[in-house]
Amino acid sequence: MPNKRNIEQLEELTGLFKDSEYLVSTEYKDISANTMVALRKQLNSVGAKYRIVKNNIAHLAANDADIADFSNYIKGTCALLITDLDPAQASKQLYKVIKDEDLNITVLGAVLNGEIIESNKVEQLSKLPSKNELIAKAVGQIGAPLTGFVYSLSSQINSLVNVLNNIADSKK
Repeated sequence: MPNKRNIEQLEELTGLFKDSEYLVSTEYKDISANTMVALRKQLNSVGAKYRIVKNNIAHLAANDADIADFSNYIKGTCALLITDLDPAQASKQLYKVIKDEDLNITVLGAVLNGEIIESNKVEQLSKLPSKNELIAKAVGQIGAPLTGFVYSLSSQINSLVNVLNNIADSKK
């Protein structure tokens, strides 16, 4: 007979599975509580949560959220990265922390907008530029022709001014 606490956790986790755009299942080993707190802080800085889950409850929540195939990626000592913001930035931050802190965390798989993706795709996603970087590149590319146009107009005006200055100097 399930207890009230497990039922509440199941409902909460099912809601997260249904509402979150990006879920990453990880298996962690030999990580201290202080290291886990530091990891969570770094992931929070990019709008992601890192939550340890009970496998049985996570399997039930995946089934209830109509992503039953995600259950294949919930095993061992499991923790989930959850975000509704930029998936690339969250993945990038996760891999950065794993590498910098030399953590024993294995990415097992993920759900991106309701679609199951393998761990190698999560790693590829982490190598993509962030949303802000892409916006900056797009704005730069939009502005480049305008900058060139302004430069060509100003060079013509500068040439005219130089000719007029030379004429004025020669008449003195």
